[in-house]
Amino acid sequence: MNELSKMLVPMVKQHEGKNFDAILIDDMAYMGGFNFMSYVKSAIIHIHPERIMISEPITGKYFGLPINGIKEIHDETTSKYDVAFTVYYKNDYSVFIQIFEPFY
Repeated sequence: MNELSKMLVPMVKQHEGKNFDAILIDDMAYMGGFNFMSYVKSAIIHIHPERIMISEPITGKYFGLPINGIKEIHDETTSKYDVAFTVYYKNDYSVFIQIFEPFY
């Protein structure tokens, strides 16, 4: 695990139990490419050797973040209640993640 991977794991793990909104974006300028959004409520975080899995306990919805091939991580947090960061990968994909406090 490289330094960026070691940084990503605690960044995600510290927000277990919160709501995650993740958007997968490719960097294919002027072409239609991949874009997906996933929303996970009250996330459970699973750390695997090759990825971090963020899942919703009741519905089974999940998304995975590879921990290999990370090029950069940009912290885009603006306040205690607006936590966000983007993970950029060497394959020109990026994942924008926003984390919200759950409302019950």
